[in-house]
Amino acid sequence: MKPLLFQRIGAPLPTPADLKAVDGIVVDLGYGDDAFARVMEATKSACRVFARIAPVDCLAEDELVRLLHHDIDGVVLSGCRSRADVQRLDVMLRVAETSAGRRAQQMVILAEYGTVPESALSPYSLGGSSQRLEGLIFDGSELAAAVGCKPPEERQDGETVAPIAAGRAAAILRAHEAGLACYEGLPQTAVTEKAVRRAFTASRSNGFSSVVCRSPEQAAWLGTDD
Repeated sequence: MKPLLFQRIGAPLPTPADLKAVDGIVVDLGYGDDAFARVMEATKSACRVFARIAPVDCLAEDELVRLLHHDIDGVVLSGCRSRADVQRLDVMLRVAETSAGRRAQQMVILAEYGTVPESALSPYSLGGSSQRLEGLIFDGSELAAAVGCKPPEERQDGETVAPIAAGRAAAILRAHEAGLACYEGLPQTAVTEKAVRRAFTASRSNGFSSVVCRSPEQAAWLGTDD
C-alpha cells in the first residue's frame, strides 16, 4: 500500500510529483477555510484528501458540514477511544452528508487508534462498527504526549517504552481482527533516505500495512522504487 502524507499547518503545499508517491494526504483541521481550499486546489484528483478532525466529543456537526463542502474524501478521527466513537462519528457524518448534499456513505473514516489509553485498553472489536471505517493510524508521539512519556524518536537507548509498545500492538491487533488497514506515523527525526527506509521496514515487519509520512521527502524516498 502507498503511504499517506500528513500536511502540517504552515508546511509548503505538496507538488504533483509529491502526490504521485502517496495514496492520500491528511490535512490538519487547524487550517482556515482559505488555506484548506488551497490544499484542495493543489491536490485536485491527484490523490485522496482526508481532514484530521478533533476527537468526537469535541466535534460539532456544522464543522463537518463545512468540511464536506470542500469535497474531501474522508476524515481522520483523532483520539479514537473505542468502537463507540466510530459509531458516533458515522451518525454525525450521515447527518452532515444530508446537510451538505453529499451522497450517503461517501465519506471514509480513518481512526487514530492506540494513541490514547482508552483505545489501548479497550476490549471491544472495531469489526462492524461502521462501513466507512477503512483503517487505523498509530502515532507513538501522540500516545507519548497522552501518557507523559518521552516520544520514541527522542530516546537515545533505542528502547521502546511500555505504553508505546502496548499502544502499537493494540492498533495492529485491532486492525487485523477487524480486517482493516493499519498505518504507523514515521518518526519526524527520519530525515535521510536510509532512516526512512529503515523505519518503513520496521513498520511492515511488525504488521503495519503502510506508514504516514511527515514530509514530502519521506514519501518520495519510499516511492523511488515505483
